Amino acid sequence: MQHKPGMLWLVTAVALACGSSAHAGVGEGLNALRKGDYAAAAKELRPAAEQGDAEAQYRIGLMYEFGKGYPTDKAQAIAWLRRAAGQGHAAAQTELGILYMLGDGVPADAAQAVSWFRKGAEQGNRFAQYNLGLLIAKGEGAAKDDAQAVAWMRKAADQGLEIAQFKVGVAYDNGQGVAKDPVLAYADFIIAARGGNKEYVAYRDEAAKALTPAQLSEAQAIAAAWQPGKPMPMRTAAAAAVARGPDTCSATGSMEGEKFTATHCAVAFYGDQRSVAIWFNEDPIAPDEVKQFALSSYADGAKGGKQRTMATIMFCPGGGGEAAQAGAVKSIDLNTNHAKSAMAGVQWVVESPKDFKVEKMSGEAKPGGALAGRIVGSRGKTSFTFDFDVALPAKDAAAGMTCRK
Repeated sequence: MQHKPGMLWLVTAVALACGSSAHAGVGEGLNALRKGDYAAAAKELRPAAEQGDAEAQYRIGLMYEFGKGYPTDKAQAIAWLRRAAGQGHAAAQTELGILYMLGDGVPADAAQAVSWFRKGAEQGNRFAQYNLGLLIAKGEGAAKDDAQAVAWMRKAADQGLEIAQFKVGVAYDNGQGVAKDPVLAYADFIIAARGGNKEYVAYRDEAAKALTPAQLSEAQAIAAAWQPGKPMPMRTAAAAAVARGPDTCSATGSMEGEKFTATHCAVAFYGDQRSVAIWFNEDPIAPDEVKQFALSSYADGAKGGKQRTMATIMFCPGGGGEAAQAGAVKSIDLNTNHAKSAMAGVQWVVESPKDFKVEKMSGEAKPGGALAGRIVGSRGKTSFTFDFDVALPAKDAAAGMTCRK
């Protein structure tokens, strides 16, 4: 099952009536907020805010922002929030991030939003962590990096933020920033749906349809064991490889006019450069050849004196980094061989976007990592579509493609 990420949205936890401070009057001000007595809250909080109390400054900022106790005044709101944020108030930093992202009272500025969210996130604010992950996932205000985005969202999910738990589940379901894992995806959807959100419940129920009874039982046990404050469910690389099932791959197209289809593959990983080689073959590949390819990144175009129909691609799924991303793949070493025509084979370096397009790329370029992708391209009379969902070898190959960071 493939879930599209859908519309991503910011979250905030503006609550006028919580928090604490040592300054006189702040406690009384917060009590007044709880009662909805904004005039009394302003009277108590304003002196403390003017004396430099960060919590009071934050509350005064919110009151100006939402017109509670003061007329709505975004300039005043931002001024007070800045004073609190400058003292390291994580919630104020998060609120400033939202205002900059939305362009509410200030010019929209994704880079400023990321900066403020990062400050709050590093202090453990779960809303800042989620929002930071959201912007990194979208590539707004920061370089797009699915693995980093999921890592920040996971921190928020660990603290019980339901939308973050849901998005981590989507990441596992799609293999975005993490190895694809339908069991963990379902477990995360179970956890996210505990609050009764209809969308999360629907995803949970849809995900269940793709699992075997054993996988359902495993996911339900994983979800039942999780409680707020605990790290969200994860797997070791070995366990993830077992859960994700066997490798799948296919290559189709035309080699200088000769059509081909190859549904068997072998994989090599060159750890020094974080580059990957995949060999697609028309006929089954012998186990000893799979092992040899993993060590050498070399596939013989003939076996037993007979030519093979095959293609090998070598590329950098993360552009030299660990997180695989479609935009990171700039070139591919492409080698083909056709059993019917010795002249059909090519040895090219093809370039993006001129010769090919990466329609999807996810996973991690690391020993034992998982990698999934789809690459479509053409040059002259040669066309190709490569689909793969494979586990990378735990042991590095001796050689591979050089990645330019």
